[in-house]
Amino acid sequence: MLFASINLQDMEDAVTEWVVENELGGNEDSWEDNEWTFYEELSLKDHDEDIFDGVDETGTQSNISSEDGNFHQFFVYALDKAKAFFDENGTEIDKQEYKSQVNACKSCVISISECHPDG
Repeated sequence: MLFASINLQDMEDAVTEWVVENELGGNEDSWEDNEWTFYEELSLKDHDEDIFDGVDETGTQSNISSEDGNFHQFFVYALDKAKAFFDENGTEIDKQEYKSQVNACKSCVISISECHPDG
């Protein structure tokens, strides 16, 4: 499952809370029981590794600056694939609001995080 944010330094808490609430029926223990985990790299990298040259990968999320030459590709990918979107406070926003915030921002960082259950 893919998640996207704008100007959010650490997506881990927001994504974890979203998954627990929306996928696990509020059962926090299910996160570990079903072995949910964050992917260190986006699966997109398997198909297009060249666009990751200027990307900051933290092990939980990939951060792409609006100054990156491949920013638009990542933005379109996030819009197409993300299950949920977050603002700079970690608050869930809808896709249109995310798109509007990114388009209105002269200088921003979008982050994309991928996590799935392994069990």
